[in-house]
Amino acid sequence: MARFNKDMKTKDLPIPNLGLIEIALFQVLFYASIWVMSDYTATLLTLILPMIFFFLLIISLLSEMIDRSKTPKWYFKFMIISIIVPIITAVVFVAALGANFDWTKL
Repeated sequence: MARFNKDMKTKDLPIPNLGLIEIALFQVLFYASIWVMSDYTATLLTLILPMIFFFLLIISLLSEMIDRSKTPKWYFKFMIISIIVPIITAVVFVAALGANFDWTKL
């Protein structure tokens, strides 16, 4: 096991280097498990989280246009993935299970 000291660099830490595909798959697993457990919570998360990521992406792009901050391109790709994945997962679950949610019944 590696010993930690104050002179270690970030690349020396035992942190897995995840690519965008792995992050997207983890997001699909997260949203799919939420859809299986609770359609109410999944609907709320599917509506709220992509909007938050969308507005963060817009703010990041605007700030990048105004003042070049050298934000890495993977950040923008991550934000786009975080917007698209919950929507696609929701579409798949609604198509498979139908839109007859428990929380819409009185």
